[in-house]
Amino acid sequence: MPKTIPFAGCFTEGETETPLVFFGLADDTQSSYLGGCADGPRVIRSAYDGNCFNATTESGVDLEGGVVDLGDRYPAETWEESAHAYKEHAESLFDDGKIPFIAGGDHAVTIPIVEALAILEQPVHIIQVDAHPDLYPDFEGNRFSHACTGARILEMDHVASLTQLGIRTMNAVQSSYLERYPDRLVVVEARELPAELPDLDHIPEDALVYITIDMDGFDPAFAPGVSHAVPGGLSSRQVLDFIQQGHWGLAGMDVVEVNPSRDTNDQTAILAARLLHEGMGYAALEDED
Repeated sequence: MPKTIPFAGCFTEGETETPLVFFGLADDTQSSYLGGCADGPRVIRSAYDGNCFNATTESGVDLEGGVVDLGDRYPAETWEESAHAYKEHAESLFDDGKIPFIAGGDHAVTIPIVEALAILEQPVHIIQVDAHPDLYPDFEGNRFSHACTGARILEMDHVASLTQLGIRTMNAVQSSYLERYPDRLVVVEARELPAELPDLDHIPEDALVYITIDMDGFDPAFAPGVSHAVPGGLSSRQVLDFIQQGHWGLAGMDVVEVNPSRDTNDQTAILAARLLHEGMGYAALEDED
């Protein structure tokens, strides 16, 4: 049996001037339902095997050996300690001009990464693909549950807007945030979306954008390996096209909530890797301009 080539051969652990870096946050301590997402980074690396996939993106960018793999980070004894460590790690990368691509982990890991973007000292727009708005003020007494990610992001002064695509579990508690943040929160429910995702013209041309993708934003037919599968979601083609056709400066990207214990033939892990790969390709093309 051939040796696995992680992430389609895109990774290198050596010195390189590329701004593209990858790391995993193997942390599912803030999950509210099922564990298992902590295994996501490991499986995303191995399932997207270079024996089966190659390093060239759909847009023609060859990333063979062009992305530095920084390894995985694991939770500390408390969430506060973990979040501080994740934030410091991300701050050092942003401050060094790197563009991080991150595999989760549950969606709470996005909170300290977005917080770290403040070091860039400019407004940032967050785009979230998700079945859930994650707008609970707290969930079962936990303000940092993965069900509260959107709420915590909106509290950050450097976040100019939060745009959520594919939402289909909005309830009265969470919808109150639309009234609280009418100028900064845009929610597009899955049933409102056409075959091609919208251009998001409310985000200025060349604005700084961070993309966070919860894999349950996809219809379970495309991504069965999640803890909270919700029918009626997005297709892989819709989201891949959306990433490729952006009009912004990509500050970074994460893909979270892959639960390998619920997956079928690594289908969800492979899609997660593909999304990150295309995001890397977009960033590489942008860096050339």
